[in-house]
Amino acid sequence: MSPLKNDPVDIQYKTLIEKGYSPIPRDPQEKIIEGIFGIIEASNDRRNTLKSILEITAKTIFRLFEFDEIGIGLKDRKDGLYRYEVLFGYRPSMIEDFKKMAYTYDDMVSYDKFPFIKTGKYSDLNPVEGLPDEEKHLFNRPFELTEKRELPDEFHEGDYIDVWMYGYNKEIIGWFELSSPRNRRLPPRATIRWIELMACLCSSIVQQKWMEEDLARKR
Repeated sequence: MSPLKNDPVDIQYKTLIEKGYSPIPRDPQEKIIEGIFGIIEASNDRRNTLKSILEITAKTIFRLFEFDEIGIGLKDRKDGLYRYEVLFGYRPSMIEDFKKMAYTYDDMVSYDKFPFIKTGKYSDLNPVEGLPDEEKHLFNRPFELTEKRELPDEFHEGDYIDVWMYGYNKEIIGWFELSSPRNRRLPPRATIRWIELMACLCSSIVQQKWMEEDLARKR
């Protein structure tokens, strides 16, 4: 908008304020906030499907937090099983293997089947030491799975982080699965908190989309 001919606001003052509050991100934290805004804006665009919104979320995590492999799964409301919906950064042959996987609710919460270490209110680290034999083919470098863990903060091949999406009844409705960080180190706690926030946001988006689908079917 061009300034009024007799604008009462001093142009230098206006320029100073506009420059100081420019929407262009200035630091990593502002880039993360911008990424979250992007997910919200995508969810508000009715042309976007639930899958396309989750794809945008996966790409945002890839860009901001440098995980090279990101999976997002959802509960199938027809049979109650949990399956991968979005797989970003994986080889095509591996995507086919992931798409064949299906988990029960008991699988999702079982420590015996998938030993985990809590990393937050909504997230767990699944170390390779507890990786089931039937899932070892899902990793890029299977020969590294048995190598010794050298450092406590090392992100080993076969490690992955699950970040949970919960529904209104506190039941798991989906999850983010993060692996292969570019620096091969455990992420800072702030990274986990930001991604947990994104998962909570996506929980609301998923449930809203499901409600819209239910209403459309009833019409």
